[in-house]
Amino acid sequence: MVKWKALPQSLDPHAQQLVSELRGLKDHTGLSLKSLEAKTPFSRSSWERYLNGKVLPPQAAVEALATIAGADVTPLLALRDATEGTWATASVTPAESGSPAQEREPGIRVAALSVAAGALLLSGITSVLLITDPWREHVPAIGQGGAAGVGKYTCRYTRHGDQLFAGNSTTTSRLVMRNTTGIDAAEVQCLLLRHRLSPGDVDGYFGEGTEAEVKRLQRQGHVPDDGIVGEQTWALLRHVE
Repeated sequence: MVKWKALPQSLDPHAQQLVSELRGLKDHTGLSLKSLEAKTPFSRSSWERYLNGKVLPPQAAVEALATIAGADVTPLLALRDATEGTWATASVTPAESGSPAQEREPGIRVAALSVAAGALLLSGITSVLLITDPWREHVPAIGQGGAAGVGKYTCRYTRHGDQLFAGNSTTTSRLVMRNTTGIDAAEVQCLLLRHRLSPGDVDGYFGEGTEAEVKRLQRQGHVPDDGIVGEQTWALLRHVE
């Protein structure tokens, strides 16, 4: 397994989560960067940039890697959507990149241009649908720019199919319970807000208030109200009417 470099500190939690997920998929496939170049429209140097947090991976690259790994692309695209608005690339010198600064953008082979154009068109259509979708009118309008929360955690809601994501975690199965901290707890809090429940601040700490609101959601969804977020409760949290 590849010993990955530490991600740039300039990346926010959303970006770090996305890159970590993509690294995990690459490890799962066992493919080298050269093999990824052969199997996708993206060059070896582009994959190196994507997987080391130097450049935001395009949607087509995320889809390609997910397809090769046999993974569900929906949560990855949701995470990428949340990341796109906050992405901060690290400062990379020409010596580190091995090429002049102006040449550090990802290289896509000519054969891939039609694929990338199609992905861009699909992304644009999806964005228009989301903007005109009345569902968005029911998302809690907290903070500015559609982002809710305090501290380093925000709620950047994205809908993919009948699933809702808030930009912190893409899991649908990890157990989250009392005293859990981090991105999964923040995701739970954001999704509770979406369901008109009140877990308190989006601080990434699964405390008494968050647990009480999880139990309330579980009772509404007719699942055991144990206050623990597992697969059944994640399904309730992520479900969109």
